[in-house]
Amino acid sequence: MFYENRRKKAEKGIYKMQEYLISIIVPFYNPGGNFRRCLDSLIHQTYGNLEIILIDDGSTDGSYEIAKEYAQIDKRVVLEKQKNSGVSHARNRGIQIAHGDYFSFIDSDDYLDLDTYEYLLGILNEKKVDVVNYEHYITYPTHEVEHKLLDSDYGWRDKKGAQYQLLYNVQFACNKLFPQKIIQGLTFDESILRGEDTLFAKMALDRAESFWFDKRPLYHYVQSEESAVRGKFRKSQLTIMRLYDVCIPFYKEKYPELLNGFFSYMAGQLISIFYDMWSDETDFKDEQSELVKVYEKYYKEAIKCKEVSKKQKLKYRIFHWSPMIFCRIHKILWK
Repeated sequence: MFYENRRKKAEKGIYKMQEYLISIIVPFYNPGGNFRRCLDSLIHQTYGNLEIILIDDGSTDGSYEIAKEYAQIDKRVVLEKQKNSGVSHARNRGIQIAHGDYFSFIDSDDYLDLDTYEYLLGILNEKKVDVVNYEHYITYPTHEVEHKLLDSDYGWRDKKGAQYQLLYNVQFACNKLFPQKIIQGLTFDESILRGEDTLFAKMALDRAESFWFDKRPLYHYVQSEESAVRGKFRKSQLTIMRLYDVCIPFYKEKYPELLNGFFSYMAGQLISIFYDMWSDETDFKDEQSELVKVYEKYYKEAIKCKEVSKKQKLKYRIFHWSPMIFCRIHKILWK
């Protein structure tokens, strides 16, 4: 009842910004050496009204004990443990137990600038929008690269504009702050193990009316040896092909002008997965054959997409002619 009353007050605009509760959902499974940095960036936020939900997805590396340590020293930390069921199941559990007025999703090896939530709530208050999307750094062991779009890609967007940006520029859920009214009743698809966050963001943005795409980078997307190991090919990545059945009807009904953009997105994802298989020493001939067949369903429409660069279309064509030749060229020229 306490949380429900507070939420009603929030929706009526009664609350001051500091009174909004933000639920931060962090699933983790053997996150490695960057886990403490992630947690430190959350508990030391300049905005203090936080609910930090940590869901252990069956870790075996001692990270549960680290999370337990943080839960003991900071009452805002909520810790749950589950058997290994996947990141989507962990996020869904986080959504179930969260009480926030706003929701944020963070990966366990990434971290935030310390004023992230103070800044984002200020943007929401100033711009009067439902959802704010913010930029990120790609963080390597020795340096960082700021992800940048064209200046024209930032600012206010309507539904169509937000879906456009999601397709071409910001294809994940972690760099967004969502209001509870949009997240309520929405879940991550646990049958899709690659592209599931893009699908979630797509459905969430479709529930909102107004959006702000901010150019300030606040999220640090960490690339390390540990994340590289997790990035190697796994058969579960092929579940991205299930997006076809979900997204084609979605775009045809609501955003038909963006359908070719979805074909292009999927073509790029399938090429990336094929290259990972090709780079692996294991024999994946059956999986490669299946993937190529699915790729052909997207190819002809993908190259029609006006937003795709000539270089990217060339990649699509080379892969269409010969996936193996594409991989050899990619390793030499584009990797």
